[in-house]
Amino acid sequence: MSQMDSTSPRLLFTVLNWGMGHATRSLPLIEEARRNGWGVHVASNGTALEFLRSQCTQASVCFHEKPNPEILYAKRGNRFKIAWQMPGFLRNIRAEKQWTQRFVAANDITHVVSDNCYGVHTPRVPCALISHQWHLPVRSVGQWAVDAFVRKQASHFDALWTPDIHEEPGLSGKLGAPSGMPKRLERFGVLSRLSPNAPAGSWKRVGMVSGPEPHRSLMENALREWMTFDGQGGLIISGNPAGSVHKKNGVTTWPNPTAQDLAGALQGADVVICRSGYSSLLDLAALGIRAILVPTPGQSEQLYLAQHWCETFGFSTCTQLELEQGKIPPIQGALPQAQANQRAIETLNHWVRLTTP
Repeated sequence: MSQMDSTSPRLLFTVLNWGMGHATRSLPLIEEARRNGWGVHVASNGTALEFLRSQCTQASVCFHEKPNPEILYAKRGNRFKIAWQMPGFLRNIRAEKQWTQRFVAANDITHVVSDNCYGVHTPRVPCALISHQWHLPVRSVGQWAVDAFVRKQASHFDALWTPDIHEEPGLSGKLGAPSGMPKRLERFGVLSRLSPNAPAGSWKRVGMVSGPEPHRSLMENALREWMTFDGQGGLIISGNPAGSVHKKNGVTTWPNPTAQDLAGALQGADVVICRSGYSSLLDLAALGIRAILVPTPGQSEQLYLAQHWCETFGFSTCTQLELEQGKIPPIQGALPQAQANQRAIETLNHWVRLTTP
């Protein structure tokens, strides 16, 4: 980094460590910044940081830990457990602000790109916020307060980017297109590390596990039982960068496959089961494939997205309990054509050029 041209942009990418989804969708922009010869700093925690380290092995990318909200989940009753942790979430935003001020000054950062890290902004440099959660679905009695909170957090950023298609109602539905948001909110297309040009894999059933514990493990165990019950086997993408590849009872487990291997496995499968987390949905859109969607219990956003994709694109969905019981519906549905990453990369490049002195 010390040999870099002092006039080159130096970008800080921060990624929310809430499963691997925010890390996987931010990866194409991080790689574009590196290809451009810009200085690249990446900050996150835990699984997200481990994943990004495994994907960006070039010495030109520097990794850092930052404050991160520790949101814990229960097997049941997540709505109340998450609400109980909100004071800590707000304290983390304040910690992020202090950390950002120090980091930007110490590393001479010229631009900040934050994937759902509300506190990572500073008036010193241009800051962009990537999110699809501009309207968080909550009980109606508190909806106005949540919407006001999101608008307030968004007001600190110079650019607001939503990874979504332009055609209504979009992949994110009402989450990504709320009323009352600033006009600078921009949809910049599908964002995914997966390419439809990968060779198709040989597994006919693929389960893609994601999300925080304990639900990541509960989903993995349910998929494993389903795949071994009739002896047909399958492939499980376990979403665990620290794990190892293994095969047992006809079920192969990949902890952290390459983008090409993952895309090929998904495209070659007859049945794909995955969460309705938005980053997983972006991967499906990038490949143009269908899947059976299993929302994480207690996550109102995933419950909404599963319903939205069921109503808009005809996708099948089931609960995690139904998955554990083997009650899996037939796969169905179809997606509109979408080219991943091109518009998002153009948006990033234009923004950096426009805001670089």
